[in-house]
Amino acid sequence: MRLPEAIIEIGRETRNETNDALEGKLSVEEIVQIRLETADFYMERAKDLVKTSHILASEMLFKSIAEGIKALGDYFGVKRDLRELPLFLSDILGEWVENAWEIGKRLHYDGYIFEFLQRDDVEQYIKFVDEFLANCKTAVLY
Repeated sequence: MRLPEAIIEIGRETRNETNDALEGKLSVEEIVQIRLETADFYMERAKDLVKTSHILASEMLFKSIAEGIKALGDYFGVKRDLRELPLFLSDILGEWVENAWEIGKRLHYDGYIFEFLQRDDVEQYIKFVDEFLANCKTAVLY
């Protein structure tokens, strides 16, 4: 399987489809690495978009957080829906995971769907998401 194909399959909405599509094809370490690379990709897109469309940038930040949480879930073997995953991971890693999920939801709903957030707000969240991704990478280091 090629990397772009794996990323497309990983990006599907439900965890069951993703797990079924990748079962036996990639190791857990490879899946975690792909998820973290995808999170970085969304982060870079957010940085590029924030000046021209902070609304889209807020959605890219949400996707970055979601991929980081999925990477942690895969690494620790927590098989839960994305909405439940942060609570379980917070028991393992601390409140920073659940806090990031709350920020992610704010970015998705207030920033993208309802367009309440201002450009300055989204720029501040970029710093938070950068730190979150650094924590994710630290958590999965071998």
